[in-house]
Formats: sequence, structure tokens, C-alpha cells
Amino acid sequence: MSTTSKRSLTISNSFDSPYVSPGLLPYLEPGQMTPFQVFNEVVMPDFLRHFPMGKQLLPSPEIEGNHVNGIDTTEIITEEDFSGGNYHSDMHAVVDQIHTNLNHIKRACGRLERWETEVNCAIKDLILQSLDDNFKERTERSEMTFRTYSAVQRSKLIKTAETISNLKNFICSPPELTSIDLDSDSFKRSNLSMTRKEINLCQGIVNWPIELPVVNISRTIACASTFEEILATYSNLEVTLKLCLLCFSVFPENAIIKKKVLVHWWVGEGFIDSSSSGGKTVEEMGNGYFKDLIAKRIIEPVYKKRRPGADSCKMEPSIRYAVIMLAERAGFINFDCDGNPTANFSDCRRACLVRTGDGSSVEELTYSFHLKQGNIETLFNVSEPYLNFDSYWFSKMKYVKVLQLGRWKSSVKHLIEVKDSEFLKGLKYMKHLRYLSLRGVSRITELPESICKLSNLRILNLNGCRDLEKLPDGIGLLEKLTHLDMYECYLISHMPKGLALLSELQVLKGFVIGEPNSGSQYCKLGDLTKLEKLKTLRIHVDKKSTCTAERELSCLGKFKNLRSLSISWSRIYDSSIPQKGLQRMISKTLARSVKSIRHPRVAPASQSPTVPLEKLNLHYFPHSVMPEWLMPGGLKDLKKLYIRGGELSNLRLEDRCQWTVKVLRLKFLSQLKMDWPELRALFPNLVYMEKFNCPQLSFLPCDESGVWKKGS
Repeated sequence: MSTTSKRSLTISNSFDSPYVSPGLLPYLEPGQMTPFQVFNEVVMPDFLRHFPMGKQLLPSPEIEGNHVNGIDTTEIITEEDFSGGNYHSDMHAVVDQIHTNLNHIKRACGRLERWETEVNCAIKDLILQSLDDNFKERTERSEMTFRTYSAVQRSKLIKTAETISNLKNFICSPPELTSIDLDSDSFKRSNLSMTRKEINLCQGIVNWPIELPVVNISRTIACASTFEEILATYSNLEVTLKLCLLCFSVFPENAIIKKKVLVHWWVGEGFIDSSSSGGKTVEEMGNGYFKDLIAKRIIEPVYKKRRPGADSCKMEPSIRYAVIMLAERAGFINFDCDGNPTANFSDCRRACLVRTGDGSSVEELTYSFHLKQGNIETLFNVSEPYLNFDSYWFSKMKYVKVLQLGRWKSSVKHLIEVKDSEFLKGLKYMKHLRYLSLRGVSRITELPESICKLSNLRILNLNGCRDLEKLPDGIGLLEKLTHLDMYECYLISHMPKGLALLSELQVLKGFVIGEPNSGSQYCKLGDLTKLEKLKTLRIHVDKKSTCTAERELSCLGKFKNLRSLSISWSRIYDSSIPQKGLQRMISKTLARSVKSIRHPRVAPASQSPTVPLEKLNLHYFPHSVMPEWLMPGGLKDLKKLYIRGGELSNLRLEDRCQWTVKVLRLKFLSQLKMDWPELRALFPNLVYMEKFNCPQLSFLPCDESGVWKKGS
């Protein structure tokens, strides 16, 4: 078996001779052995680079269907085929035939390489076990009784028998290699059948139950108790939950994963869809799946401090390994010998971008000529920091449904950048795309107008694209869009008018109230009141938009279906407006909003005068007292209140109403002055409170983390 290190292999990009790359010359010396890994990782890539470039130098032939001047390019080409007289056309056919055969070899090499890796691992296990046994025998034998020594020897024999049996199975069962042509009609029909099956599954029109491919596992893994438990649990899951579970396999060991990341992926794949949810949002459906997986002890929730709810989860390493085995054997995704997902989608429809010591996975993906972009349905960036896509290659992913290119981690230290955003123009060809994430990707200054042609797009995540300056004017054409996240896109100064046409929109984060350019058309906050399905709204008030903010915020009482509202007055303190005048202006603005709530016009009985908010988040509130529009009497459904930063000095209200809030979080409020009895009187239903850096809150029975929990 080959022991050549991957890091020692070099691939030359220069061609000093027309047929042989200098990187291959050492292997042509007399008596030099050519290890299989060298052939697979040096020789084959060199040929795959050479022949496409050679074909470009040939004159273009006249092509009709699959024939070149009467020669069927799907058949073997011999010297007799050159007697027809059209030498250039025949040369094209020869190059095509060579490239097809190279693809056969490359695909077979992939299987052989995986088999070789498994055999090497089994041999290594045997060697390590032998060394370990010999060491223990020398150091521990003198301390053992005869009975104990016999028991240890029996255990060693059983373990050795399992290792030898595993090695025998690998060596005596090499991969079966077939001569199925990747371009043959039978292969195309099998791919088409698989695609339709997956599409039917996503659309919910298949006959239940449906079975995933049978998972073959080795005797060693089958004996592991953890795997047996997971396999038994997996077998009893309904098919959608099986597919959702397999998605966990791509994340690193001990990773903390936001539930939102997984839910959006599931929406993109079509595993869950709000259009067939019976009125539930995709978040509610996703939470149901998470509860099922938690109840079956496959994943565990991750709580921050002692909060009553968890928005993240993690998976125990042994369970993760079992899920990786299930995902690989089910053909869900490919993994290397270390359990890392790979960019190789030769026998599956999902590829992952993973940064390793061997180089860029983007280059591996885009320069592997045996891989056809049309087969990709999901491209997930696990840890690749540089997205230097070839524009032509990127545009060929015509059937992709999920493009998770941005970061999935919560930490902003996970940086991702592109050389430029030119490759994004290829999005116009991706008519099946449902989920696009560019979260945290830098150097994207604008989105191409062609993105508005994504008629199936449901989720667009631009969170943290700090170089993004504007949205395309035609964004209103994304008629199926349900989630649009522009939070922390600080260079966007106004919203395009078409935003108000997104009738399916449920979540909108990063709406800007700012001063637009003179004479330009922009979307106002009041225009969004027509979006009846909008449930989550996050607003950023720019520091220079004081007059505009007064007009815009006055319509907050008209959002009758809003459940979650967040308003940020960030950078407001740099304004040249005197602080007292600013406070009066905002108080006046918000007072107009509450007037529409407390004194509504005569309306049908079905129209409620209260605001159905369940969660309210205020960042850097720029005045000292609560505005009238926050009257608890008008917010009877409010359960969560988060206030971070600003000038609030108390939470009391003029008419002494009590809050219905159960969860209260207060942070960075240096002016807030209250004691525990006052706070409990205002919030009688409180079950959880969290405070941080609020020095004038006195006598609060919080722990060292600043947390109080009812009953603790």
C-alpha cells in the first residue's frame, strides 16, 4: 500500500513540453515505482488539465446532435474513422473520447482510493494494538494474578480477532468497478429518476413511507453500542426527520449550531415548507423537529446562562460519528478518512467547502473536470475563508437549491471574503435556488440585478455583509421570498421600493430608516403595513434621519400581525442635534404611534386595537422615560422585553400599568435606577431576568452571572 504523504505531492501548472508536465518527470526514471496515490493525485489531474486545453487549440467542427461529421462520439474511435476526410472534426472526437475515458478512470480511482484508505487504517489499528499489547504485557504482567492475566489475554484475543476480521473483510472485498459510462443513456436515466424522487419528496407528493438507501456497516461499527442505538432510532424516524438528521453530519466535532442555520437549510432542500404547513411558520416546524431529536437524545440543547429557551444545539462526538456513517453510506454526502465532509459530489448531490492543510477546497471543486456542476443541489461552506469561484464554473450549477456560502458560526471571527462579486452574476441561471446565504462575506458591494430572476428563492441572508451598499431595485420580483436578513449591513442607506411587493415575506431584518438621495424612490415603513404575513421586523434608525424617523415610526401601530419587533438607534449619539431636542422629537413621534393604538378609528369588530407583539427589543433608546406607545395595555401579548444600551432611567409608566412580560433582559443601562420591589411590582409575571452592567439596579437577587430565575 502507498504511504506517500499528500503534502509531498506537487502538481505543476506549467507545460515545458506539449505532453508531459515537469512534475511528472521524476516518475519516468528507470526502476521508479509509481504509487497509486501519485497516479490518482498527480498523473490524473495533469491529464485532465492538459486535454481540455488541447481541444481549445483545434478548429471548431460542425456538430449535429451527438455526431461529428457522421461519427458517433459515444462509440470507440479507431484509425479507420479518419478516412472520411475531415481531419479537424475527427480530432475533436478523439479528444472527447480520451476525456470520457479519463473520467472513467478518475471515478474508479476515487473508489480505489477510499478502499486503500480503509485498508491502511485497518493495518494501522492492528500495528497499534500489537504495540500497545506488548507494552502492557511487559509493564503489567508482574502485578497480575494468574486469573486476572488469563482474563486480560482472553480480552486481547477477542479484540485481535475483531481487528483481523475487519482487515480481512476490507482486503478480500475490493470495490467493484463497472464500465458504466457517465454520459450513457442509462446513467442519465438513473440520475433523472433520482432527481424526480428527491423533488417529489421535497414537494410532499410521494407515497409514504419512503426508504432511504440501505446502510451497510462493518462488523466493528455494528458492535458499538452507540451506533446500534442511533441506527435503531434512525430506522424508526419518518423520512423527513431522517434527512434533517443527516444534515448534522457536516458540522465539526463539538460544534455549537444555531437552530436557524439548520432550519434554513431544511427549507432550501425542501424538507420543510411553510406552504404546506397548515399555517405554521418554518421556524415552528423546525422547532418541532428539534424537540423530537432532543427527546430521542440525538442532540442536546445549548443554553446561554440559565435562559429558559435554547436557540442552539450540539451533538455528542460518538453520536456524530454514527451520523457520519449513516450519511456516507446513504449517499447523502461524501467524507474523507478523518470524517470531514468533502467537495467531491461524484456519487451524491451535495458538496462541502472545507479548509484543510492540503489547500483550497474551492480550487479542488472547480478544477475537478470529472465533476459536473449540474449534479450539485447543495453547496455548503463549512470552513472555507476564501470564495474565489471561477465565474464560468459557478454559473453551471443550474439545479442547485442550497447555497450556504456565508458563515454559519455565530462568531464574527469566522471571516469569509471574495476577490470580487463578479461570480454572483451566475445566479441568474439558478432557477431552482431556494436558499442563498452570504452571511458575513466581505467585499460584496452590491448584488447583481440578475438575482431578481430567482423565482423560487425563499430565504436570502445578507447578515453582516458590511461592504454591501444597496439592494437591487427589482427585488420585488422575488415573489416567493419569506425571509430577508440585512442586519448589520451598515452601508445601506435606504430600501428599494419593490420591498413592499414581497407579499410572502414573514421575516425582515435590517430595514433602514434613513435620508435617501434627493429625488429617489424608496420604500417607507408605512408601505410594509400591507405585508399581512410579516411577523418579524428589525429596524435601524440612522443618526441623520431625525425628521424622516418622526414620520416613519408613527405607523408602528398599523402592523396588526407583527409578533417580534426590534428597533436600533445605533450611532445616534454622534448627531449634532441637542440631546433634549432629540428626546422630545422621538417622544412626540412614538406618542403619535400609540394614539393610533389607544384611539383607533371606527373599524369592523374583527379589527383589534391592541398590538399583538410577543417580543420587543430596543437598542440604544435615546431618551430617559418610556414612550407612550409602549403602554402595556396595548401590548397584552408581550412576553419578552429586551433593552440594551441607551438613556432609560426607569421602566415606570404614568398610569401605573403592569407589564405582562415573563422574560426581561437589561444590559448596559447606566442611568436605570430601580430596586427589586419596584421591579417585581411592574412585572408580576416575571419568571426570568438577566441584567448586565446596570450599576443602579439595587437589591436584585441575581447570581454571579446576573441571572434571576423564579423558584431558584
